[in-house]
Amino acid sequence: MFYVSVYLRLLPEDRADRPPRYLLRFKNLVRGFKEFIKEKGLDERDYEGVFSDFDRIEDFISYPKNLEGGRGIAIFSNGQEGIWEAHKLPFVYRDALVVDIETYKREMYAIEMDFGKNLIVDFGKKHLNIFLVDTRNFITIQEREDFTLWSERPSTFRYAVGNVAAYRTTGTKHFEMLKAEEDSRLAKFVANEIFEIYKKEKFDNLFLSSTDEKLIPLVRSYLHPYVARTFKGTLEIPHPTNKNQVFEILLDKIREIDLEEENEIAKRFEESLALEMAVRGLQPTIDMALLGNVEILIVDPDYHEEGFICHPSGFYGRLGDCPTPSDKKVLTPDIVNKLIDHVLSLNGRVEVANTERLRKAIAGSVGAILRWKIEAKV
Repeated sequence: MFYVSVYLRLLPEDRADRPPRYLLRFKNLVRGFKEFIKEKGLDERDYEGVFSDFDRIEDFISYPKNLEGGRGIAIFSNGQEGIWEAHKLPFVYRDALVVDIETYKREMYAIEMDFGKNLIVDFGKKHLNIFLVDTRNFITIQEREDFTLWSERPSTFRYAVGNVAAYRTTGTKHFEMLKAEEDSRLAKFVANEIFEIYKKEKFDNLFLSSTDEKLIPLVRSYLHPYVARTFKGTLEIPHPTNKNQVFEILLDKIREIDLEEENEIAKRFEESLALEMAVRGLQPTIDMALLGNVEILIVDPDYHEEGFICHPSGFYGRLGDCPTPSDKKVLTPDIVNKLIDHVLSLNGRVEVANTERLRKAIAGSVGAILRWKIEAKV
């Protein structure tokens, strides 16, 4: 009895072509799996249920509306047991199709934890919009487009002469002082609103957006220390906007941050390799993972390698046999998926190499930064 687990990237460029790239990539994964079982001389009758699951999944992803609201999707299927789950995700590590006697859900849970709860605060002189976003929810906490508390400019003072309204303006120097005071009051108010939300609903990441960019550093200066350490960056949210636009802008920013962090990871990997605190290549990385010695697993998204998995012992590798006769050996066209799942099960971190520098550092395969030093081939 096999379960099918599928992860697909759904980036904007993947949706643009007709047919969409993600559909072609899924078909290629299915074709590769069928060719694999033929090459290995496996009985196709054992995989009839799996082939039916492939058809169900292809039918589902052929309708673009089923994939709206995410840049990745995880699907778990077993038609014989009536199992079908489809989860939209902000991203996935890599395209993957896994056929095994267990589902591969750890990647989905790790992505949800990595994405976390994101508070988006979009504000200006006359509006204050606050959203809380995670992988499953987009909650509007506050949406005010008539923020009149700050709408009256401090440069004029209204008074009356009899029944006639009149106005008196201030000098330039006085105006600048009053404007600075207004900005300070606004920033304090926004910072206080954020802290009140934090006390009720702990969020992991804070993003600020403002029509007046000078206000963002001011708001940050008033943030409570607990909140200040959650700040991740600024967004540019246009007006008017909607939830879908805000979500896409957030995903673009997170991808930008991730690419920036890859340079630091590449540097750390290169330094760790020189200190024998990192390994490069599939089998050395698997060896370290089986010892529980992988802190960060780095994977080229286009790298695939055949291998085997043993149940129930959990042993796996590129070549070889199960350690005990009672184990059931399952062959797989891509053992990297099992490696990812195993590292996540040990609370390790997975980093996909999207930049040229990081791909080059791991020689276009896989690599790992270790938890402790151990002699191993690199």
